[in-house]
Amino acid sequence: MKKFTLTLVRHGESTANVSHRLSGNLDVSLTEKGKRELEEMKEKVDYPDADICFSSPLSRCVDTFRILFGDRDVIISDKFREIDFRSYEGHILKSKDEIDQYFYSWVHDRPVMDEETFSDVSRRILPAVLDTVSDCEDKGYSSALVLMHSGVMRVALISLFGMDKEKFLEMVVPNGLGYVITFSSLLPVEYRELEKRN
Repeated sequence: MKKFTLTLVRHGESTANVSHRLSGNLDVSLTEKGKRELEEMKEKVDYPDADICFSSPLSRCVDTFRILFGDRDVIISDKFREIDFRSYEGHILKSKDEIDQYFYSWVHDRPVMDEETFSDVSRRILPAVLDTVSDCEDKGYSSALVLMHSGVMRVALISLFGMDKEKFLEMVVPNGLGYVITFSSLLPVEYRELEKRN
């Protein structure tokens, strides 16, 4: 059986992460702390080798890629952009309760305004991931890495493995970490979390 490994890595801490701002497609920057943490992660995380690399076009992802992987070639792809919060973009969720309430409604496709819903994102990201794996295999690659965002990453994993969508509310993807997914004959068969060594 032909195996393919896809590594999904979240960008470093951004200014929007710190302020609990729904940044989505806003092009916010990494914090200085986020940059320092990524430099440390280079030494403490065994990022799998990848035959080809992709990144969301937003600077927090591209800058993270450069810190972690230097001058490696990377294909910038809009397919891996974050949830589009549209008219709600930039809204600040002021407390944990507000964050929890917002995303509980969001995963049940009840947006506050005109945001992409969970189902919208799933319909976008699932074919994006599967098409990427298929295209890479057609070109003879056995592995790829994507630098992306927490929200769309969680939706991708849930959609690939048919999990209950409320799992989105429990999943935590630390900055600079993510998941390694194994495919066999284009089907996702298992995943593991990327972790820092002690």
